[in-house]
Amino acid sequence: MVTKQGEVHRGKDGAIESVQGMMNYQGRDVEKVVARRDLNGSDSGLEGAVWEATCVDVRNGRPEALTLDANGFELRMFPVSDSIDFYNQASIVDSYFPTCEELVKASSGAAFVKAFDYNVRSAGGETSGKRIDGGSQVQAPASLVHGDYTLASAPRRVAMLGEPPKSNDVLREQLQGMPLLPKELCEDVAAGRRRWGIINVWRSITIEPVRRFPLACVDSSSMSPGSDLVTFEIHYADRVGENYFSRANPAHRWRYFPEMRREEALVLKQWDSHGALARSLVDAPGAAEGAGVSTFALHSAFADPTSAPGAPDRESIEVRCVAVW
Repeated sequence: MVTKQGEVHRGKDGAIESVQGMMNYQGRDVEKVVARRDLNGSDSGLEGAVWEATCVDVRNGRPEALTLDANGFELRMFPVSDSIDFYNQASIVDSYFPTCEELVKASSGAAFVKAFDYNVRSAGGETSGKRIDGGSQVQAPASLVHGDYTLASAPRRVAMLGEPPKSNDVLREQLQGMPLLPKELCEDVAAGRRRWGIINVWRSITIEPVRRFPLACVDSSSMSPGSDLVTFEIHYADRVGENYFSRANPAHRWRYFPEMRREEALVLKQWDSHGALARSLVDAPGAAEGAGVSTFALHSAFADPTSAPGAPDRESIEVRCVAVW
């Protein structure tokens, strides 16, 4: 069946089955992209990027039994208190971080979970220069296909959580110079004695459901790391991080959850040391993720063609948690 951007397919009950959306991939010949990020979380121009907008089929994931381990993401019903102020860093850290830790434990089965970072996103908030009280500027939805950590940066970031906090760490005041992760735990992780991961909790922070720029994810079992992934190097004031961008791949199976509400949370793997892809990158470069435990899921915001003109701006929060099994 030939499809085109903006098409919407519905079932007999009127529910969305799939939409055709544009995803911003990297060109086939791109090898590395570099940016410099300030303390507000804003990037300089991307050096080396060549964008390739590609129309893809994005299916409604709600009818499917998608799971964190099999697919790299899952939707959970997990309400939060109405008293949380998502534009106040103290409220986020004191009241919302523990909720995310509880959710990640329930979703992943990890014995130890600590939230350590967050982003609040809103296109209108970024345009107006809105800031989190006590925190950084609000960011726009990230409309580019990416993964938040790499084979190099994921273990490096976890190791840094076992050190005193840096200048741009969200928890620097709460930790008062002490590391987030206990020394013994870091030693076990570094020696490969414990499985570890970084897991994201993504949620709408408004009463209105998400209708503009929802988040879509690639089923991790449809990825081919050897041909898909492009390193995105991010230079911070005190460290260098890495993300993955992706080249287009018609095998990618895209899923999203239309009209996510505040009481729902999308739990998304950013890295899992036990994942098939993580092991394949070390043991057999070029191997596909395939069946088994997922490592991470590529993801991107996109323009949902079912979004009505004048629909309210998407306002969302994502919280990163370190997990150890």
